[in-house]
Amino acid sequence: MTRVPIPDRDDAPPESQEMLNAVARQLRFVPALFRAASISPEALTGLTQLSGAMSRAFDARTLARIALAVSQVNECKYCLSLHTYLGMNFGKLSPYEMLRNRWGDSTDAKSTALVMFVRKLVETRGKVVDSELQMIRDAGFDDAQIIEIVAASAFFIFMNLINNVFDTKVDFPEVDIDSKAA
Repeated sequence: MTRVPIPDRDDAPPESQEMLNAVARQLRFVPALFRAASISPEALTGLTQLSGAMSRAFDARTLARIALAVSQVNECKYCLSLHTYLGMNFGKLSPYEMLRNRWGDSTDAKSTALVMFVRKLVETRGKVVDSELQMIRDAGFDDAQIIEIVAASAFFIFMNLINNVFDTKVDFPEVDIDSKAA
């Protein structure tokens, strides 16, 4: 059970309504995460604006990979379930690939570097060592893209924190937080 009553879409504060409608247009429904954030129109504004910026910076596949790596480190069951759903339906990633991404691995070298870097970034709270920064550069990411990776990671940490604090009920097919790729 959630730790705070999460409003239905129609019961959210009036200032949050248009943002929730935009989420519904994009996803065809309003996930509990956005309804929880709608309790504070300012927080929902930040969440939706950062979501839009990150969607312009990265394609759905890359965003799903980053989200899964961040959410695994932060043990956010809601976000692991949400981003597995989004990764399959919008990013066209296989379940096996997404499971690997959660643990810092991939079937291709550039994506492996990405998810390894993201995990280190979150685990060390940004205090990555020079060799980790060089590894992501060697994989083909420039400094602007590295800043965008940091921003996307912070965005997903924000989502993880909301869901972990409120123990948001998963409204997607639920994934096992402890699953590992074979």
